[in-house]
Amino acid sequence: MADDSRQNKLAAAKKKLKEYQQKNSPVSTAGAKKKRRGKEASRPETPVSDGVQSPENIDDTDHNTVLDENRSLSTTESLRKISEQLNGMVSQTTTYINGENIMPSTDMKEIAARYQELAIAFDSSNLTNKQLNAEIEELKQQNQEVVNELEKEKKGFEQRFAKEQATLREQLQVHIQTIGILVSEKSELQTALGHTQQAARQKAGEAEDLATRLQSSRQRVSEVEYTLSSLSVQQKQTEKHNKELAKERDNLKLEMYKQSKTNEELKQQTSELSEKLHSLISENSAMKLDVEDLHKKLEMAELVIQQFSSQPGISDATTQQLQASLEERANLESQIAQLSESLQKLQAERDQYLLRLKEEGNIWQQRVELLSEQVRTLMGEKELSETRIGELEMNLSELLSSQSEVKAQETQPIPATLGPSPTEVHLQELLARLEKEKEELLDRWQTQVRDNGQLSQLNQEQEERLQELEKALQRYSEEAVDKQQILENMQNDKATISRALTQNRELKEQLAELQNGFVKLTNENMEITNALQSEQHVKKQLAKKLGELQEKLVDFKEKMAQKTHEAQEFQDQRDQYLAHLQQYTAAYQLLTVEKEELHKKYLLQTQLMDRLQHEEVQGKVNAEMHFKELQKAKKTLESFSKENKELQAQVTQLMAELDERMLPRAQGDGVEAAGFVDSRASQLSIPEDFESKEEMVAFLTSAVSQAEGEREDIRHQLMEKKRQCRELLQQIASLKKEQQLQLTSTGGSDADSVPGEVHEAL
Repeated sequence: MADDSRQNKLAAAKKKLKEYQQKNSPVSTAGAKKKRRGKEASRPETPVSDGVQSPENIDDTDHNTVLDENRSLSTTESLRKISEQLNGMVSQTTTYINGENIMPSTDMKEIAARYQELAIAFDSSNLTNKQLNAEIEELKQQNQEVVNELEKEKKGFEQRFAKEQATLREQLQVHIQTIGILVSEKSELQTALGHTQQAARQKAGEAEDLATRLQSSRQRVSEVEYTLSSLSVQQKQTEKHNKELAKERDNLKLEMYKQSKTNEELKQQTSELSEKLHSLISENSAMKLDVEDLHKKLEMAELVIQQFSSQPGISDATTQQLQASLEERANLESQIAQLSESLQKLQAERDQYLLRLKEEGNIWQQRVELLSEQVRTLMGEKELSETRIGELEMNLSELLSSQSEVKAQETQPIPATLGPSPTEVHLQELLARLEKEKEELLDRWQTQVRDNGQLSQLNQEQEERLQELEKALQRYSEEAVDKQQILENMQNDKATISRALTQNRELKEQLAELQNGFVKLTNENMEITNALQSEQHVKKQLAKKLGELQEKLVDFKEKMAQKTHEAQEFQDQRDQYLAHLQQYTAAYQLLTVEKEELHKKYLLQTQLMDRLQHEEVQGKVNAEMHFKELQKAKKTLESFSKENKELQAQVTQLMAELDERMLPRAQGDGVEAAGFVDSRASQLSIPEDFESKEEMVAFLTSAVSQAEGEREDIRHQLMEKKRQCRELLQQIASLKKEQQLQLTSTGGSDADSVPGEVHEAL
């Protein structure tokens, strides 16, 4: 930016110089040159004088200041630039003054403008120098304040250190005095301990005899206590066992109560089921009576049909009656089929109820037997525990009596017999003396025990004092360590103070170096005037560089355009990536939702698996029930097959009778009767064991389908029989019509030969 502004100023100055040259004559130009030379000769003195004055001010102000490295570098660089510019200007002025190089007016104007710029730059450098001087003064003041604070802190620290050292010395003296007192007390206590130990040794010999006697008595007491403890433990165990038995008894009572309730409920259910059975049996008997009545009606209808068929001349009313009777027969047969189906259903339900009742009765019998066995075992255990408790109580009473006897033997003297002998009297006196001595020894032992207790208390107190002294010594040692740490801290503080002093010295040395630098800067300012000569050469190079920079600007603009285009493409790509990211986030959210759903499904599947396992267990139970039901169904199928055979035999007999009765009529006319097909129920073989639940279900389904097929076959057979009956009736009706027609035809042809009585009879 500075180069651009300079170039703009130079271009404007060149334009003004050209306009001025066109207006003025060459004479005026020469006068102007002289004036300019005088001005240029007078002007360089000012910057030199300024440059001479500024180092003096700097020398006055820079003796006691400290500058930062960055600021010093920036000021030196700016001063070097100014020195180069001044050197160029001085070289130009010297050339103009000597008259060696006479520059044209345009160059003079450029030099004047450049000189003005340099003067402005020099003024700005003076201002910066003044600002730096002000900052240096502020830093001096701050440094003095810091030094004063350090001295104050140093004085305060020395005073504190002296006070703490005095207090520590006083504490040390106090501790030394206490240690001397404790040492004297310790020596006194040691002498007292020696006397007490001697007395204790003397009394220990006396106490050993008593201890031997006490040990024997204690052994007996310990044995008795051991037996008592074992008995008490056994008693506690028995009590615990009794409590457990009582709890089990209460639980069994509750179970018995619950089972009694369930038994009552089952009895009610059985009574209800028995009532249902009675009602079903009564309905069955009524159905059987209805079937018998229907059979009787069928037989009556068949007899009527036979009568009508035997009579040659039958009127329309009789035919209508026959048809009505046939319809009634069909209705009766349908009712018979319905009644047979209802009978089968009722029988199946009856069998199921009976089996359920038997199974439940067996289950409850087993439960009752188990409960009775448990009650018996509990009663036996209760009796055993009671006997054991009695034995333990007897043992306890015996032990207590033996213990009381032992104590009485130990405490009480042996009673004197009647008429004691002198030896016995002497022994009794000896025993009395021994007892007195024993009592005296016991008193002495008790006093010794008391003395020993007091001595032990004294020993404990002395040990406590010793512990306190040891703690005090530890405290003193810790305080000594703390003192050493304080001394070390003091030494560290001294080291820090010495470091601060060395830093101050270094700062002073840096200030001296800075002063030397400022002196060097003044010398460099003088050299700046020499550097101004080289600036013209630099100017030409700058012009070349300007052209190159313009070309670089064009290239840079093109590159910027390319980069902007690439940036737009990158933005488009970023938008695309953002769109993809949004899609991916949406897909991820969907995946998370699906994951949650899958987790839920997994939980449901686990629940279903648990249910399936539960259902498998139930299936096994149901399989056993189905197997039992299969056995029942087998029995019922066998009974139904027998009944079907009987019914088929009855139907065949009925149809044979009908055929025998109806065939003589049908043979004359060439009508053939349809044969009756005897379809028998296929006996169903039930295996004893099934390999799996699926085989059992398949067998049940096949058995049910087979039973349904047999039912449909029987139904088809009945329909065929009904159709055959209808065909027979139609044949009978056609035969009757043919007979009537034959009679009428014979009557018309032979009217003359047939008498009137016969005709009237016909």
